[in-house]
Amino acid sequence: MSAGSGARVDDPSHRKLRAACRFAARVLGRIGLAAGFLQSGAAAAADRGEPSSAPNIIVIMADDLGYGDIGCYGGKAKTPQLDRLAREGMRFTDFHTNGAVCSPTRAAFLTGRYQQRSGIVTALGEDAAGLPQTERTVAAYLRERSYATGLFGKWHLGYHPENGPLHHGFDRFRGHLHGALDYVSKVDQYGRIDWWHNHQPVPDDQTYATDLTTGDAIAFIEANQTRPFFAFVSYSAIHFPWQTPEEAAHRQPGVRYPDVSGETSKLGRHTGDLSATVIAMIESLDAGVGKIVDTLKGLEIEQRTLVFFTSDNGGILSYRGGHTNISSNGPLRGAKASLYEGGHRVPALAWWPGRIPGGSVTDAPTLTIDLMPTFLELAGMVAPPPGGSRGLDGVSLVSLLDGGDTPAPRDLFWRLTDTGTRAVRSGAWKLVVPPDGPVELYNLSSDLGETRNVAPAEPQRVRALQAALARWEQSLIPAPSRS
Repeated sequence: MSAGSGARVDDPSHRKLRAACRFAARVLGRIGLAAGFLQSGAAAAADRGEPSSAPNIIVIMADDLGYGDIGCYGGKAKTPQLDRLAREGMRFTDFHTNGAVCSPTRAAFLTGRYQQRSGIVTALGEDAAGLPQTERTVAAYLRERSYATGLFGKWHLGYHPENGPLHHGFDRFRGHLHGALDYVSKVDQYGRIDWWHNHQPVPDDQTYATDLTTGDAIAFIEANQTRPFFAFVSYSAIHFPWQTPEEAAHRQPGVRYPDVSGETSKLGRHTGDLSATVIAMIESLDAGVGKIVDTLKGLEIEQRTLVFFTSDNGGILSYRGGHTNISSNGPLRGAKASLYEGGHRVPALAWWPGRIPGGSVTDAPTLTIDLMPTFLELAGMVAPPPGGSRGLDGVSLVSLLDGGDTPAPRDLFWRLTDTGTRAVRSGAWKLVVPPDGPVELYNLSSDLGETRNVAPAEPQRVRALQAALARWEQSLIPAPSRS
């Protein structure tokens, strides 16, 4: 029996039935009818209390975690749980976020499309409309497959509950709508309590936000252990304000994030070298990941569950006022909000015991938008092809996860609306186009730190990459509607 089937019932009649269902699902999928059939099959399995052949999927996304922040990427923090995922699963060395700040990457992940298509091109503020409800998320697709869907932690795709996760395919939401909040009081930078259960704000219980997100995710997993589920565990850590778990235990009444005046609001009560504070935040996140994995093992569902861990952009290295050592991007140049590698190359780990070869490492260039087509394929669904109003821009990584073929060569693109900077990657070559000034060309195979601009010596390659970038930008413009 394949490790990816997720079945644990050994009765021969059940095995024959499951084999027949899997064969039928493959046939129907090829003629575009798989979704309805698989939905009814998964629902029936859930009603019988049997595990479905569709795997559980957990995405754990850290916030502002840099490429060099965790142990298995050379970081100083002690991260035994994340290191275990790398040791028992697959570690990506060339995984990239679609944006260099929070909201764009989250929009790209949930839609499987470049974030420019949904209009989420910068970190969203208080009055932003948020992710359009015309966009279909991976949660909405998987719910058609009878997945239970839940989001725990940070949303940051619209502040208003009427356009929150429940309106984008999630059955359950516990977390915060905006991008940053006090880890203990749950007050955001606009002075409001920002912790929600579905549509309702919940009272502040003073629990550290990382621990709260972990507990909510575990409760969801336990409640849905007999049916396929999709959990988006969206930690706030290690985003500002930089606060340690100990601050929850020694809370000063009446002191909270927005009450701290001026630019120091992001710092909490910390100043100067922030390395110890951030390491404590990383290690708390790591402990949460371990509790989630231990829950899967305790429920004996780990062999039918894919866990994918990553970050939403690169780390912040310093903050004005002399505050340093906030995060680490290892050997990479740049940081959050830049299009050098440090802004968008991030840690990524995939763990699925019995399916993903343990200890494997891939240097295949991959992107956040690749996750949605991967999950749809694993769930037996047919992904919308590129082009059209719902076409996906990413590619499935199922073969890669199985230790097989890497994705076909393709160009990768980035664009920052705030600065006007653009970038394109083709193989080892990366072109960075500032809003003013000369273009920059780097060969990442020999210059990962982007220290040697070879554009003057490669004019033909520069022109080819500029043309590719122009074609991509043109493709983002919607075709005129036809009446």
